[in-house]
Amino acid sequence: MDWVERLNQAIAYIDKNLDGDISYEEISRITASPVALFQRFFVLATGITLAEYIRRRKLSCALDDLQGTDSKVIDIAVKYGYDSSDAFCVAFKRLYGLTPSQARNTDQTLKRYGRVFFTLTVSYVKGEKDMILLNIDNYRFLEPLFEGARIILTYLGETYTPEYIQGISGAAFKIAGGCPSRPTCVCDMWPAELFRLMGYEATEHPCADENGKDVSDIMIEAVKREIDRGRPALVWNAFTNAEWDVVCGYDEEAKQFVGRGSYTGSEDYAREPWDRTKFSEIVHPFGAVLLGKKISEFDSRAAELASLQRAVAHGRKTAGKDAQFYEYEGIQSYRKWAAIYGSKRADRQHADAYCCGIYGSVRRAAVAYLRMIAGKYDDAVAGHLREAASCFEHEAGFLSDAWPYLSWDSPWGVDEKRSKKVAPILAEAARWYEKGIVSLEKALECGGI
Repeated sequence: MDWVERLNQAIAYIDKNLDGDISYEEISRITASPVALFQRFFVLATGITLAEYIRRRKLSCALDDLQGTDSKVIDIAVKYGYDSSDAFCVAFKRLYGLTPSQARNTDQTLKRYGRVFFTLTVSYVKGEKDMILLNIDNYRFLEPLFEGARIILTYLGETYTPEYIQGISGAAFKIAGGCPSRPTCVCDMWPAELFRLMGYEATEHPCADENGKDVSDIMIEAVKREIDRGRPALVWNAFTNAEWDVVCGYDEEAKQFVGRGSYTGSEDYAREPWDRTKFSEIVHPFGAVLLGKKISEFDSRAAELASLQRAVAHGRKTAGKDAQFYEYEGIQSYRKWAAIYGSKRADRQHADAYCCGIYGSVRRAAVAYLRMIAGKYDDAVAGHLREAASCFEHEAGFLSDAWPYLSWDSPWGVDEKRSKKVAPILAEAARWYEKGIVSLEKALECGGI
């Protein structure tokens, strides 16, 4: 017998004995746990004490007797454990706002308090010095800006898929290299802007004010209050390096944030000091973004059109002839990447592993996103969108083929054999990416979006 079944058996025992004696020792026996533990769990799960639950259930049953039988008030009072009709009347009026006699004769519909049933879902765990929200989704894509935002939206009841969020944010179509921060820097918007695009208020809490003064303590307290309200927060550099992470808990005693980062594993929550948010070796830390209330409707059609326009603009962007590799974007960046490994003495960089991992992940989101939205448009537009999806699918396959040669486990230094193998793979990935951009251009030229 599992614990949830024991909990429900204990509730069934209580319900069966509302008009008799309820033994806490029997509850302990049924749940195979100390009754104090059961009482604490009950408060966490329902928001009221066990004693209050029993009181409401008894008075609700008493209401049924008042309105469904001719029993005297004193007899009903005694039946449900009250020593006098006066004590019963006080308790009844406190719950229903009417005396038992008034409730018997009223036409007003009074609330019945039914029995509770437990399932395995628990939304949070709160102790004296910590608070942790449970059931926070894992990262579905290795992406630094918007997958965390999607996780928060999902937790709060939105049903947008990870692929759709990657698509409308533009992250699904990016390609740039030469620096590990390119997947973050080459973006169409910031997480707070994505929240606003989708109709939500978003509040940003920086680690430093406009004068450079450290205000990270204010940010930390704001995040903790958000979690106490049952809402996760996006926090920069909370668990991973210079990325937006999902903070869904805190530990006051350890002074830690608890949550998820894009590459911290998918099973257990990560834990790091909460002042880690103000330190970053890469860029100035940004603080936190808190999601507010929804104030407007999301214009999906406009967002989808904008995402395709930005994808094409990014794909066709060019840098000057004297530009460094990290300044390239889109097709030009892809070709440069392949050319670097096609030349002599190519040395694998941190950016190769990080960018290949990010773009190999999100490009599969582009495939699903385009196929998802294609059904909204006429045949000509839909055909080009599906063609683009197919091209990006081929590209994603070649990025997967490149991964063993560029991954974090691949040897550092110059390796001509590796270069000879990976250069044509990257060239093919670039070719299919360009074909995908061409198909998006054709879709936009149709004018049916």
